[in-house]
Amino acid sequence: MKTLLQLIKRNSLLFFRDRASVFFSFLAVIIIILMYILFLGKMQTNDLSQSFGAVPGIDWLTSSWIMAGILTVSTVTVPLASLGTMIKDRESGRIIDFYTSPINRNILALSYLMSTWIISIIMVSLNLVVGLVYVLSNGGEFFPLQVLLKLVGLYSLSIVSFSSMFYFISLFMRSQNAFGLLSTLVGTFIGFLGGIYIPIGVLGEGLQAVMNLLPTSSSVVLIRRIYMSGAIEKVFANAPQEAYDQYANLYGLSVHVGDKELGNPIMVLYLVAFAVLFYLLSVLKLSRSKL
Repeated sequence: MKTLLQLIKRNSLLFFRDRASVFFSFLAVIIIILMYILFLGKMQTNDLSQSFGAVPGIDWLTSSWIMAGILTVSTVTVPLASLGTMIKDRESGRIIDFYTSPINRNILALSYLMSTWIISIIMVSLNLVVGLVYVLSNGGEFFPLQVLLKLVGLYSLSIVSFSSMFYFISLFMRSQNAFGLLSTLVGTFIGFLGGIYIPIGVLGEGLQAVMNLLPTSSSVVLIRRIYMSGAIEKVFANAPQEAYDQYANLYGLSVHVGDKELGNPIMVLYLVAFAVLFYLLSVLKLSRSKL
């Protein structure tokens, strides 16, 4: 246990000392914020105002929608960036020194994964605070404690799920160049795959079906439903159910597989199964790896 804690501390400190890694873990988030401030936010506010009129809470609704999406993006990009420590150890040959030491290989692997969880929860929590400040500046309200706890639980689950996937993928990489390419691709496409840049409802049915099968869709829908609950209640308080259903389908507050809409428990189980699957695949990969 002492060795595991020492390795977790070592990996975490290496990440936070590398300012470039910290910056690039939030690069996709920064890009989305700039796009939203420059034109996406205004476009969405205008569209909703035309559809629902001068309803109180429109600015709160739109700012919550984008900030919930950004929160989800960071649960993907931050775990990926924090795994860069393992790639550096592999490229420098330091990981071979670990393997030839008395440290158990499973303990070493677990240290990389657990440090990724710790780093990500810290960074995503900071993201949550920044997003809340922005939402409050747009007429929003503080989260009730129950809502806040649900949010923390959901983005922690999302972090665990995506950490497991990226850890498995990273086991096949031995250079920082290859890892950098992966990070670039993920940072570029995560906004589209998660329905962050544009509402998923404006896309074709075939593309929507593919996106709904991805874990990013379940993650962003779960987080948005909780994050936006106060704004939704205010905007749609006197609106018919059909109005909310139309909004939910257009702006990605529901996930459909075929004609069936997935409920929250099913999406949570999907993320859990996703995390377990890639963890088991990682264990299998490590057991067969020589280095």
